[in-house]
Amino acid sequence: MTFDGLCFQNLSWTADGELDPVDKLVLLNNLIRQATPSEQIELIQVVEKLALLQPETAVQVSHL
Repeated sequence: MTFDGLCFQNLSWTADGELDPVDKLVLLNNLIRQATPSEQIELIQVVEKLALLQPETAVQVSHL
């Protein structure tokens, strides 16, 4: 996996030091686009788990 196209932005952190759930989804979405097919499957599973843990977060999935 390469990070050539990954755009860096300010990330928000929660009070307990975790990456903000919305920023986690943004980061994972960027990683999915650059990953190999087997890595994409694993990253998509992580996105699905995060979506279940954060029901107020809207997940937008785009076709690769």
